[in-house]
Amino acid sequence: MSTDMNTLSNIILVILMVILIVYLYLESRPKKPPREQYVTRVLIQCSSCGYRLEKDFEAGDFIGLDKGKCPKCGGVVKIRGIYAVEKSKILKPQ
Repeated sequence: MSTDMNTLSNIILVILMVILIVYLYLESRPKKPPREQYVTRVLIQCSSCGYRLEKDFEAGDFIGLDKGKCPKCGGVVKIRGIYAVEKSKILKPQ
């Protein structure tokens, strides 16, 4: 009986050692850097005075879409560009 208990304890010890080695290997691997988050932005520009504004993309926006009147001169404001920007690079209004 004592040899059976000895064998069983050795098997359990070997299994625990294998689990520990696998765990340490997985923890020591280099971690992937977090993916950058992007936000879709729209460049709006007045066709008369050149006034420019950057806003968040809204569903239905496309290049050339009239977005209203210019706050400076009252001219037509159109979407001139749509692009993605890293979330960390967006300027916060002060």
